[in-house]
Amino acid sequence: MKDAPKNPFQSEDVLYPVSKESVLLRFHMEMWRKGDLEETKPAPKNGPSDNEGIKKSGCKTDDAENGKRRDLVVVSMKKTSIAVVRGRGCTSEGCSVNEVVLVAQSSKVTLVSRGSESFKQEKSSNVMIQHVASHYYLSLVSEKIISASPNPERITIYSYKTNEVEQGQYRGMPVVLNFTDSDCFLRCCQEDQRVFLQAEGCDKRRLRQISKSDESALSFVFYMKADLSKQRTFESALHPGWFIRVEESDQVGMAHLEREEEEYSFLFVIQK
Repeated sequence: MKDAPKNPFQSEDVLYPVSKESVLLRFHMEMWRKGDLEETKPAPKNGPSDNEGIKKSGCKTDDAENGKRRDLVVVSMKKTSIAVVRGRGCTSEGCSVNEVVLVAQSSKVTLVSRGSESFKQEKSSNVMIQHVASHYYLSLVSEKIISASPNPERITIYSYKTNEVEQGQYRGMPVVLNFTDSDCFLRCCQEDQRVFLQAEGCDKRRLRQISKSDESALSFVFYMKADLSKQRTFESALHPGWFIRVEESDQVGMAHLEREEEEYSFLFVIQK
């Protein structure tokens, strides 16, 4: 009679899953030592109050002195599975969890700023924006009128950082375009069904922080996106799909970029 094959998991130093269950996990983001856990008093049956949970986790409430609140990071996951690996012979009582593994099909991380700003000004650069096809530069003719001119004109590009990071198509870096040494900025506007570009004066302090809910300020924001050849496009943040375009060599406006359209009208290069 042949001996039965030996079970490879019978070794004492091998861990393997013994069950699967769906549970709701509640845990703190702060690590604890074993001694600290033993000294912690058990929570009442009805569970700790919100304030007690905040104190035990080490998080502070609103700063009473300056009124500031901490930002929150929200992680949303789609089609998520959770696997809990326990030691061999583990029972429901007194069992320590060895490892928790979360796997999601997709995820979205959002930084929720307590100040509600969606864009914060980060840095600026003084450049010239040249149209690829005509080799003309974006130029300010007069208040509200922009054209493409052979004479270079300095434009200050203010770059912004956003508090929202999400998966999907990358639209570009949020920027605001200012004609250097002036209070005139490029702005994408709409009247009825017409979307157009104009220059408009604005207090620079107003644009240091821009909320996505403020459509008036958001109209100054463009998503600047570059390809490997360093040619750039500028898409309106307020009107998705509408890009800055040069027509007939000197006419500058907004146009909806379709795949079958000639793209050279939408391409620009940055010269320092």
